[in-house]
Amino acid sequence: MYRIGISLKSWGVLLAAGCLWGSAPASTWAAPEPAIEPSPSESVETPAAEASSPAEDVSAIRNTPRALPMAVTPVPVPPFPETVPEAISPDPAGLVGLHPTEEADLGIGHLRPKQVSSLQDSSWPQSPTANASWLRDVTLPIYAAPEGEPWGWFINGWLVTDQADPLAVGRDAAFSMLHTYSGLYTFPVMEVRPDGWFRFQYTPVGTAWAHVSHLNLGSVELTLETWEDRFLSAGWIEFRKHGASHALMPQPESGQSLQALISPNSLIEPLEFEGDWARVRVTQPVDACAPLPGAGTQEGWIRWRTGEQDSLVWFPPEGC
Repeated sequence: MYRIGISLKSWGVLLAAGCLWGSAPASTWAAPEPAIEPSPSESVETPAAEASSPAEDVSAIRNTPRALPMAVTPVPVPPFPETVPEAISPDPAGLVGLHPTEEADLGIGHLRPKQVSSLQDSSWPQSPTANASWLRDVTLPIYAAPEGEPWGWFINGWLVTDQADPLAVGRDAAFSMLHTYSGLYTFPVMEVRPDGWFRFQYTPVGTAWAHVSHLNLGSVELTLETWEDRFLSAGWIEFRKHGASHALMPQPESGQSLQALISPNSLIEPLEFEGDWARVRVTQPVDACAPLPGAGTQEGWIRWRTGEQDSLVWFPPEGC
């Protein structure tokens, strides 16, 4: 199913809701190194050509810039729960999916605290946002569908609904989060609509809708960040399908000759994103982040996501 929301690169600033502006400066081209020719015995993942679009022209929906407006019409804040449990930090033992499998649907970005500066130094374990502790200071109404009636609340580290007793996140039930920064777990965002409604995953089988005008109701303000922006700031990505070589292309399009192969023991630095393609700098071979003797560097393009906006790459949140 195609996500007919906002593409990763073209999320705009939602000033009223505190969302990020996802624009990175263009990088300069470097002179290409000699191509590494594929060996006949190597397995290589090559980008598949796009299938012809159906009548509704899904490719146009996917690739046409669809920036969110600078401001959206706020949704009225619903009545708070009559009884709110005392604030509690989630138990990390009850959080699943922190390190996604090759098949996991990562969505198009994630929901995180707006301020993550307290995680940038060695004192991060004492940060009030560390791991999933930020949820104890979050107040966010959730909905079964956009423009519907509120279904419940994420508040004080609990999921509070009218239909059942409150559930302590990670204590009373398993909740799905991703490890996306050193010392931070966040919720994957599956889609975003131009009117500010977004859908995020919070359990292995459960998603909920929320609105960007509600991201600042708690003492911890929230924001949406695209995977493109997260990959650029992380500075290092890797293919989710391990053990295979992947194609480095001279231009962001399928059906052309390989520029080189990217081996599993490579360092891939993202430089910019253009639709389903990313321009990268590849150093290989490496041991973790350290180039091995004789290593070379090239720049080119990789297919970083499928036509359905499923990410083919991920990143090590703890760095090298």
